[in-house]
Amino acid sequence: MSRTLITLSAIYLLSTLPSAASLCPIYGPVYPPPKNVKSSNLIKDALQNLTESLNAGFATGNSSHGPVVSSGANAIQIFSLDDEDDKPLFEYYHDGTTLSNSTGVRKVDGDSIFLIGSVSKLVTVYMFLAELGDGYWDDPVSKHIPELKNRTKSHENPIDFTAWDQVTLGALAGQVGGVTRDLVDLGAFEVTGVAFGFPPLEPSELPKCVLTTNLSCDRKGFFDALDDRQPTWAPNTTPIYSNTAFMILAYALESITGKSYNDILKSTLVKPLGLTGTSTTKPDDSRGAIPINTTVSSWNRDFGDGASMGGIYASSNDLSKIGRSILNSTLLAGNTTGAWLKPTAFTSSIQGAVGRPWEIFRAPQSGVNRVVDIYAKAGDIGLYHTFLAVVPDYNIGFAAAVGGAGHHAWYDGLIYDILFPALEAAAREQADAAYAGTYAATNGLNSSLILTTDATKLGLGIKTWISNGTVMTDVLSGIAGGTPVSEDNLRVYPTNLERETANGTEIAWRVTFEPETGFHDFGPFSACGTWFNIDALTHGHYSFDSLLFTLGEDGRAKTVNQRAFKIELERKD
Repeated sequence: MSRTLITLSAIYLLSTLPSAASLCPIYGPVYPPPKNVKSSNLIKDALQNLTESLNAGFATGNSSHGPVVSSGANAIQIFSLDDEDDKPLFEYYHDGTTLSNSTGVRKVDGDSIFLIGSVSKLVTVYMFLAELGDGYWDDPVSKHIPELKNRTKSHENPIDFTAWDQVTLGALAGQVGGVTRDLVDLGAFEVTGVAFGFPPLEPSELPKCVLTTNLSCDRKGFFDALDDRQPTWAPNTTPIYSNTAFMILAYALESITGKSYNDILKSTLVKPLGLTGTSTTKPDDSRGAIPINTTVSSWNRDFGDGASMGGIYASSNDLSKIGRSILNSTLLAGNTTGAWLKPTAFTSSIQGAVGRPWEIFRAPQSGVNRVVDIYAKAGDIGLYHTFLAVVPDYNIGFAAAVGGAGHHAWYDGLIYDILFPALEAAAREQADAAYAGTYAATNGLNSSLILTTDATKLGLGIKTWISNGTVMTDVLSGIAGGTPVSEDNLRVYPTNLERETANGTEIAWRVTFEPETGFHDFGPFSACGTWFNIDALTHGHYSFDSLLFTLGEDGRAKTVNQRAFKIELERKD
């Protein structure tokens, strides 16, 4: 290792040390996601706690996340990649009183069908990716929508006309197209607007596309009416919620493929995933969770082409299958899924971001400088309120559906409060069993590595690191200008790089050096800088911070390869 390399690395490391008071990890999982979660006592206890909290909420009308309305029908499922035969990790159903005179089901279960509202937008994007991949996201809408190819009025008047040659398909999917929210009128406000002081409207000023019991316009009528509404913002400026964007996206999907939306839904999702309650048309009432009656609930609305934005029907079993397939990359290439589970824009809240069409909630973890992102989509239509979320850090997700009065928000919060800490603890417990211990050379060299875990710290800790008699923590301390180096600030995190070999499963981890500094500024420039340091210090072609574990059939590490030191250490305990 050259003196120049060490000096340059020292400067680099010191310039990018985390400046916040608490240590910060690499973004993403700090342990491998927990496996066999059904057999984990930590998870079992958490789910029992969740059941008791749900029972108490519905019984008392109160919860730690606000009041609870118990009259509505509720279906809750938590799913994971460990689920066998598509049976969820957890399910809870509450019938309420709203179904007592229903023409549909009287008792809710996983096969009960709900209108899923704007969760349909997530289904639309999933269909698009499953059918076409993500290579079309940068294409302007006008390239694939014949009706929009020659609409250029925005060049002279960008206030009243949308720049269709600048709005991309990805911008539509990511809610940053600046497209009018509702071309299809869902509330018929113009009927009552005069009573609230608005001036009367001429017939030509009324919406051409209205959804009452059915949608009043087809594709031609939709695009004929499109220029009647003004854009909200210039494209790619800020996320503004739009229902219209997803009807346009669905029309683009039809134009590109030459297939109908309904046929694509069946071929890309329904058949491959075995969805038995998902459709764009009203299913038989006997399977429906229909609060009050079919009209008041919106159950019998015919959304027509508006199904792509909010008119799909599905059961909680189907929602869990959809979420599980996303986590597992069942229908998409893993790289496509990885790109999809990323934000495309930020909101004005530090804890919120937007994706395609994800509503991303950045959930802080108690006591540590770590955030877990929840990729979700909510839907509200008529008397239905639905929610589908996936949490890649833990390979779990949850689905909620409400028919009638009430909402799912309070138990979304309970799931976060109760289950997330248990998942993190289970992941640490499994990582301890799989990786923690002493590794030593078998060729006579004085080389060893002792790895630990600690409930108050993230990732694995390096307690001892000796290479051919040299204490590497002392070397790192010297590079960092004398900053003490120990298992407190020398942490190891998993990457998602692995392969199967004749000797077992090889999994790559990376070492991070996270010393605190005397500069504890909690302003905007205190953001975690750990990500700067990975791969910064090398020896020839090899990273100083690379650890390559080989796991046996029992899932426990047998060896760790330190390629920069040209040695493989064998586990001794």
